Amino acid sequence: MLLLVDEVQSCLSARRAGLLDRLVVRVHAAKLDHDLAEGASPDITEALALRAQMLVRPSMRRDLAGSLEEILALAMEASIWPHLPVAPCCDRVRDAAEEFHLLIDRLCSPGPVPAQGVARTSVLLSDGAGPLYHRGNRDDLRARVRDAAEALDPLATW
Repeated sequence: MLLLVDEVQSCLSARRAGLLDRLVVRVHAAKLDHDLAEGASPDITEALALRAQMLVRPSMRRDLAGSLEEILALAMEASIWPHLPVAPCCDRVRDAAEEFHLLIDRLCSPGPVPAQGVARTSVLLSDGAGPLYHRGNRDDLRARVRDAAEALDPLATW
């Protein structure tokens, strides 16, 4: 069930998401994740509401945490990653290990979390031009991981 803000009538509206809705959300997941990560309210559109519901599911959170754990473990081994089309910057991952552990712990914590934090994690992992994978990107990986972890705090106010 989707609950959306109807700004015209200043009320909430509810409707069940259909198969086509879910397909559209999967096709546009990267854009929706980016919008949610940047602070878009999941109550604005059906697509954002449905994507936010998908992101906060325990199974999605576990999958993202597992990806982070794998990246962290392999970076600590200083392995060469010949099987990956885009390898993470292992030195940056090692430098951000404490933040990675905090993010993994928050993703695996019981109870609800804000969709924004899960979306930030998804964007971090999927952005091939971001600081996790692209050496030329000057963003601070530690700060990006810390921001994602902080956005997972259910008590945070945005």
